[in-house]
Amino acid sequence: MFKKQIILALQSWSAIRNRDRSIKQKLITLFKHAVLILKKLKRLRIGLKPKQPSFSGWGMTSRHYLPWEDKNLTDLSGVNFARANKLLKSKVESKEFVLSQVDNENLLILGKDEQGKKIGTYSNWLTSLSWRHYIVYWTAMYAARFSNFSKLNLVEAGVCDGLTINFAISAVKDEMGENFDFEAYLYDAWEGMKVENLTTQEKARKGRYSYLSLEKTKSNLKEFEDQCSFVQGHIPDVFVEHSGPSELSWLHIDLNSSFPTLKTLEHFVPKLLPGGVVLFDDYAHRGFRETKEVADRYCSQVKGLLLPFPTGQAVFFKH
Repeated sequence: MFKKQIILALQSWSAIRNRDRSIKQKLITLFKHAVLILKKLKRLRIGLKPKQPSFSGWGMTSRHYLPWEDKNLTDLSGVNFARANKLLKSKVESKEFVLSQVDNENLLILGKDEQGKKIGTYSNWLTSLSWRHYIVYWTAMYAARFSNFSKLNLVEAGVCDGLTINFAISAVKDEMGENFDFEAYLYDAWEGMKVENLTTQEKARKGRYSYLSLEKTKSNLKEFEDQCSFVQGHIPDVFVEHSGPSELSWLHIDLNSSFPTLKTLEHFVPKLLPGGVVLFDDYAHRGFRETKEVADRYCSQVKGLLLPFPTGQAVFFKH
């Protein structure tokens, strides 16, 4: 690695010791060799310096190209996602879209203001979720493109503030056109989790999400109000009166508990069209092993394939 530098150093030493050369010539040679050595060392230092990751967040770090980068104009899904992501960030910053989960669970990632002071920013938090949201966007786009539907129906179990379904609906509109007719069925209790639906390991989550508000979620999604049907109630009880669509192409499950996850799969997957997908949010997150086991067992009995992601999500493609 340092062979050339060593040779230059030896040549410099030989030039200095050469009695037939003037002091001026020796100094010029020494200077030239020193410049060459310093340039080589600088290039070496830059080469050894690790590159900053292109993405870091949601339990993963990557130095690869990102689908939504500005310079990545050949990936239309990435370009469209970047636009949807930018629009959402502007809505959040203007308080048009309220992230009550972030505020109540202190999820903000530290950023810096113009004076260099560390502050929490919604933009930083949303950026850390970019891969998660891109997968949401991509799976909805895939389902819209490849499922053989008579009418496109999306279902989300665990809506929270409406952040995830925002990207799914944006993907459908980008893929099928702004005036395309489809419907999103949104299931959530919008109140604390019930202890009777939790396993022994999950009981610590009793009452979590009590801060959620159906009205706030509706306000967040008012742009898509014509496509959204809000169904309030705990799963599986709510299925008795609100069974949802007769067929669907995209199902997102983010229930943070294994029993409601299983009941959601049992209720909706038989109605999921070939080419449709199930997106699990809590599949491989620490503390949610029971949810992963439920998903693995159920999907192994259905014709299709389960694909886990390093984000902790997983997608089941039904065939």
